[in-house]
Amino acid sequence: MSLALLTTLVASEAHARRGGTAVEGCNGCHTGGAAPTITIDHSPESPAAGEAVTLQVTIQAANINAGGIYLRTGTGRLAPIDGQGTHLIDDRQLVHSAPKRASGGVVRFDAQWIAPGAPGGVVVEVWAVAANGDNGSRGDGASAASAAFAYGCEGTTYYLDRDGDGYGDSGVPRVDCAQPADYAPRAGDCDDYSVDIHPDQDEACNGRDDDCDGQIDEDLAVTTQYEDSDGDGYGSLFGATVEAKCPPDGYAPSSNDCNDRSPDVHPDAAETCNLVDDDCDGRVDEGVREVCGVGMCAREAIACTPGSCTPGEPSPETCNALDDDCDGETDEDPGLCAPGEGCPNGTCSSGTGGGTPGSTSAGSGGAGTTGASGATGGGAPDEKGDSGGGCAVDPRGGSPWRLLPLLSPLALLALRRRRRAFADVKAYRSSRGSRAE
Repeated sequence: MSLALLTTLVASEAHARRGGTAVEGCNGCHTGGAAPTITIDHSPESPAAGEAVTLQVTIQAANINAGGIYLRTGTGRLAPIDGQGTHLIDDRQLVHSAPKRASGGVVRFDAQWIAPGAPGGVVVEVWAVAANGDNGSRGDGASAASAAFAYGCEGTTYYLDRDGDGYGDSGVPRVDCAQPADYAPRAGDCDDYSVDIHPDQDEACNGRDDDCDGQIDEDLAVTTQYEDSDGDGYGSLFGATVEAKCPPDGYAPSSNDCNDRSPDVHPDAAETCNLVDDDCDGRVDEGVREVCGVGMCAREAIACTPGSCTPGEPSPETCNALDDDCDGETDEDPGLCAPGEGCPNGTCSSGTGGGTPGSTSAGSGGAGTTGASGATGGGAPDEKGDSGGGCAVDPRGGSPWRLLPLLSPLALLALRRRRRAFADVKAYRSSRGSRAE
């Protein structure tokens, strides 16, 4: 059998009466006989997109005298072949018009299928009946089969993956040019309705075959099991212990239950507003009590009752990267720092463009107040080479005292002391020169 053809037998029933009907099963009909063997072949074996394909359905059973089919495809177009005793329900469904007589214990039906124009894959499903020919339903058998093949490409086998764990049901394959939605390229999932069960899953002590190897809870190491008094699946560090592969009744593999007398308290419990540390993280009612206020005024309610939350009082904004005045903004007020300083990262610093520009600028002062010819901040030198370093002298000979109205009292005092110190140094040097002479 080629890679591009897969035939799967499944237990089901179908009618083989005159004027067959489209049914996938018939409870209580055609009983008592052996289920027939159904095979589905197609020719050519590797059809091209848009090519006509002959489908051949063979029904074989020891007691067969006549047979009937219901055939269905998921794509393309079906067409009856003369002399086969079949007719179309629509482009994708075909049934027998009358039961077909057996020859040598075999009944064969042929039909034509036209592949779509674009490469892809198709699944052909057949429900068939092997009748004993007594015009009754007793002594008849029924079964079903499916075949999957690709057209327009070599084709790859994929498996229905209902739980999306990357492994599909080995019994539901299809062949296609690309991976279809809800299918996986690997088979072997022994429970395709559980994402936690597949061949790559680690075996756990849970009474089930997690890794689909046919064994349950095998190859587990002996570990310490902790007494679980409340039966919530989490043990206590302060209870009894045993060494075992799987925890006996009343024991658990973990020891992190902070209240082994309450089944509602354990590390995986949801925190609720009840003044209890439900999830054993060392905090009480975290994330579940009402929060009110913004910035430094944000507060958490002291109780679980609505309206028990009171925001804090705002304070004047300072340069600290915090929302002190609780208006939703941080360090937004002007004048948080001294003249010539800015507050870019919660710290007052010079050279950050925090000053107020003057009306004209001949220099390139950075932080501070730009004068008419230079910069009073920590900026770059002006065009005559003077460097702004706090208090720049007017390059045209002006006195630094012209800046006094812009300085704070502390800055004025520092400037006066500095001027007095310069005068003392000048007088000292002058006196030494006189002595030398």
